[in-house]
Amino acid sequence: MRSRILAIFAILLFPVMAARAQEPVNAAGFDQGAVLLSYTQEFGDRSAAEWIALELIDGSPLLGWSSKKTVSFPYEFLFELHGTYSLSELVFDTTHVDQAGRSARGVRVLASTAGEDGPFSTIFEGEIADLDETRVPLPGPVEARFLKLQILGNWGSADYVELMEFQAIGTALDAGVALTPYQGTYQTNWDKFFITSSGEEISGCYDHDEGTFSGARDGRFMSIEWRETGPQIGKAVMAVTPDRRYFAGFWYEQGTLRGTWMGSLLPSGVTPKCASALVNASSSRVEQSLDRDGRAVLYGLYFDVDSANIRPDSALVLSQLQNWLLANPSARLAIEGHTDSDGTDAYNQGLSQARALSVVNWLAAQGIAAGGFSAVGFGESRPVAGNGTPQGKALNRRVEVRVIK
Repeated sequence: MRSRILAIFAILLFPVMAARAQEPVNAAGFDQGAVLLSYTQEFGDRSAAEWIALELIDGSPLLGWSSKKTVSFPYEFLFELHGTYSLSELVFDTTHVDQAGRSARGVRVLASTAGEDGPFSTIFEGEIADLDETRVPLPGPVEARFLKLQILGNWGSADYVELMEFQAIGTALDAGVALTPYQGTYQTNWDKFFITSSGEEISGCYDHDEGTFSGARDGRFMSIEWRETGPQIGKAVMAVTPDRRYFAGFWYEQGTLRGTWMGSLLPSGVTPKCASALVNASSSRVEQSLDRDGRAVLYGLYFDVDSANIRPDSALVLSQLQNWLLANPSARLAIEGHTDSDGTDAYNQGLSQARALSVVNWLAAQGIAAGGFSAVGFGESRPVAGNGTPQGKALNRRVEVRVIK
């Protein structure tokens, strides 16, 4: 059986989960900004929520990768880490494969600090357990910026080979190259994808079903709300390589993980037909969303951890909301706070309420009459993704604004 009903869905805008100095992390984890650059094949596809290559690094062993039917070894996956790491251990998880015998068995891992084309050196080759987690301490520290995972065999199945999770534990040796401004066109598994940025704000379009998107970039990630004809509306979060040549991530619709979004940067001058209108847009994405939809998610709004204190780097998105209110002085807005599932229901409801109220107070401090707003905290009661991974929790932590009719 190649499909399963799972209550695990992943990923939006979330704080970079980078470790403090010398604290070991999963350097190959999506939540650390690792990007899947290429892979041999996967059972799923761009519209699949399971058995896809990117789930090797999604942080959950309940969802993973599978080959297409009838195995043909080897299978290879290439990852770029967000900076150079000193690796100490590798972890492979086959605990939740569909059937015994399908687990990956023979594996090889190679590392490079030079580039995606290498040269690569083998840092481990051996067998991993069936239906279990295998931890492999490395004999000494290994510096790596790029990793290749090769699956050389399984435990006997002639139909499929499966691996649920791959980790490379280590400490960061650098912070990665500084991200350059986002501007350009990517060839993606959803056709050409054009992106432009102003500060932390990003917007763009893509050549599939008249798609447009807006959102924000935050360190190693870009998080967007996408819109297609219908309208169909959803969200996505993608890890971006430091040189912005590649991105890879997950997309959601109606709060459910639907598939992957992966792209590589095309030469300058290549743009979709929709690009010129976006480049010349005169209003911000918050203003456009409120004018078009009567609602907006405040991507780029940041709070201190477990606090309603708004961070200074939230000024851009809040000023966009302020500008819209100045242009629409009679409008009334509901400011809605949401959290993930960590903590009790009562705590989360209180935190979300306090965060919504902080936005109202910020606007009032700018001279916008507070009587035109209502602050509502929904806590964890209205998730837009599952809370089974760090990424899914981050997607659920948000503030939305809605025009009250």
